[in-house]
Amino acid sequence: MARHDPHVIDREIDIIAAQLAVLQRREDDFTRILTDMTRLQESVQAEKAMLNSRVAQLQSQKIPVNWLPAELLIQIFLVFVAEETTTRLPYNPAPVVISHICRKWRQLALTTSQLWSFISYRSSAVKLPPVQTFIDRSGGAEITFSFVSSLDGVVQNALAVTESNTSEGLIQVLEPHFSRIRSITFECRFAASMLPVISALCNRKFPKLRYLDLALCSQSLSVTRPTSLPTNDVPNENETRTDGILTDLRLQQVPPARLPSYLLRNVRVLELSYLPRRTAAARPGLFIQSMSEMTQLLHHTPQLHELTIIGVTLSWDITRTDLQAVRLLEDNIPVNVVEIPSLRCLHWKYAHPKDIYPFLSLLVLPRLERLDLLIGQPPTKRYGASHLRGNHIHNQDSVTQTEPFLSVVTLNALKELNISCHSEDTLASSLRQLLFPSLGKLDITFVGQHSCKEPGLPALSRLESIFRDPRLPLLTHLSLSYFDILPGHGKATLAYMPCMISLTLGGCTGVDGVLNALAESYGSVPSGRDSSPPRTCGVRICPRLEELVLWSCNDFHFESLFSVVHARSGEADVSPPDVGVVGVDVASAVLGRKIRPLKKRRKAGDNAVHVVDLGSHTASGTMSTLIPIEEALHPTGITCIHLEDCPPISEDQVLSLEELGAVVTLR
Repeated sequence: MARHDPHVIDREIDIIAAQLAVLQRREDDFTRILTDMTRLQESVQAEKAMLNSRVAQLQSQKIPVNWLPAELLIQIFLVFVAEETTTRLPYNPAPVVISHICRKWRQLALTTSQLWSFISYRSSAVKLPPVQTFIDRSGGAEITFSFVSSLDGVVQNALAVTESNTSEGLIQVLEPHFSRIRSITFECRFAASMLPVISALCNRKFPKLRYLDLALCSQSLSVTRPTSLPTNDVPNENETRTDGILTDLRLQQVPPARLPSYLLRNVRVLELSYLPRRTAAARPGLFIQSMSEMTQLLHHTPQLHELTIIGVTLSWDITRTDLQAVRLLEDNIPVNVVEIPSLRCLHWKYAHPKDIYPFLSLLVLPRLERLDLLIGQPPTKRYGASHLRGNHIHNQDSVTQTEPFLSVVTLNALKELNISCHSEDTLASSLRQLLFPSLGKLDITFVGQHSCKEPGLPALSRLESIFRDPRLPLLTHLSLSYFDILPGHGKATLAYMPCMISLTLGGCTGVDGVLNALAESYGSVPSGRDSSPPRTCGVRICPRLEELVLWSCNDFHFESLFSVVHARSGEADVSPPDVGVVGVDVASAVLGRKIRPLKKRRKAGDNAVHVVDLGSHTASGTMSTLIPIEEALHPTGITCIHLEDCPPISEDQVLSLEELGAVVTLR
């Protein structure tokens, strides 16, 4: 191989280096061009994104929801967050969902602290980071906290420990923020899980707490017996505490004596409830509320407006005569009766018949306007607790043989009474010692099973056997449901209600007899012509009746309904042409005996009409239920008829009723 000259090699290297330099310059030019193109591309992309955003913004303006201002959107979000309770997640996902809709909504969600103040936890496992995140984002807003245990199935000790740990963890996370909590809902299955909440309420201050709902949701006695909630552990209140602003208090299977009294002084709505007992084995002391503790609780709630009692078994450890010996725990002031001047509504479900009168006799309720009673079925076995029901001197089961209560309790301000009973016997034994002089609305419903072996509905008792005084001169609305109205009982009942405006019969039998009683006239009067037959005049009962509601009533005929409307229409009105003759016959027909005409008086008094005032009192102090003759002869016409699930009527029959002035509604 020939050897190359070094000079030749150097010359060739210089030529290649020059070529590389040219290529490097060209590469640098291309790099600069690519950089400029990339910059131009990014500029185009940014401008394109801006234009797309503008297009999306313009498109969004077509949607009506985006026309709303931010302030109104926030209020809608707050309503949605407050009502979102259907999720299975351990926390309330509503604020998170809102923040994932669009950029605008996310900005509103993250800047609205109230949106994150609705903190809920629905898991028995300890998962506190979501709760802490909600607390941090809530800022300084008032907190609404809710804990609902998700334990299902058989109760086990391991689950009890898990729930208790979760409860303690939640209270520890919330402890620095007690001063801004406005609502607490705490539902658990074990008493041990409730103790941290009770301890915090007794030992810490909640200056903004307005709503409190504590519930033990388990029916198993083994859940609460190991660590029960004692009622004698009253918190130390040596220091002066201002009254709380708590207005709504609901306790389910939680002793009310556990709560400090300063929280109760402004309560307006109070609910005490126990779960319905499925078996007789669930009878023992877990479901018993002593009457002494009840009176103490009501004494500490002078601002109470609405009281609800559900499934509470009263233990009569006091009576009216020995109530002076019961002293309140704080101020040691003896009390005769408990006065609740602001109470307007009392709802009592599953009340024992013998508890109603003794309970009301221990209370002074000057403004009670509504009373709802669901009278339970009396148990056949008392389970060894002889002092549970009714405290009367003649009751062999009474543990204290003291003097009986006062004979009558008068509820002067009561306007509405709703009664539901499980047994036809309890209806006639529950209200005999109560008086309702101002009652305006009455609803009686049978919700149990007929105790008799014969098929059909229970017979409606006569009003004399239900009330001590059956006269209801101010009653305007009457509703009867699921009763058999015996022949004659309907007329006898309605005769005590001269001012009744609305009558509702639901699921009843014997309705045809009631309609015939409503259509019954006082009698007949001469028509003024020798050849014409006498005409019927007026009605005997309920001359002011305007509305008739019938649902699920299948034993009446259209003719009876038409007779009621016709008897009270203008066509049946009596306008005597000759007052001197026909007027006497009308009075005779009304009173059922021959009336002699009075001597003629002065001319100025010939046309005077005497009207009896329903508001006048008799010598005995009770109001009269006599119907004025003027109203009996000229009754108010039926204006509304509601028929639902009743025998069908034809269009012609409907038109015949509407021609008499009645508006008919069919369903």
